[in-house]
Amino acid sequence: MTHTQLTQLVQALLDAPTSNETVKEFAQSWINAEGTPKQEELTKQLVSVAEQNIALIDETIGFAGSELATQILGAEGAANLLQHAKDIKAEGAEFCDCPGCVAAKKYYRFESRNCIIL
Repeated sequence: MTHTQLTQLVQALLDAPTSNETVKEFAQSWINAEGTPKQEELTKQLVSVAEQNIALIDETIGFAGSELATQILGAEGAANLLQHAKDIKAEGAEFCDCPGCVAAKKYYRFESRNCIIL
């Protein structure tokens, strides 16, 4: 994975409205540390941070059916998310397919200790 690809994944974590605040703060710190030894250290932590941002489809269904989802997304948004999550689960999905989860899952598959950043 090139540094550019890694930066794009970290930016996707930051930009995804569904990433939790801890992940967004981490991603912003990583970007702010561009080219420094601190960024190298943060890269080593990225796998565990990404893992925290991946929701199982049943977690997504549980959230979408909650009062909190209604407060955050509105009644229609929560209902749409719930239906979408149920649909993709019926198709065999194990994980949420929102932008935050997709970006985190892509990085999680990538082991930072094997990373060659160009």
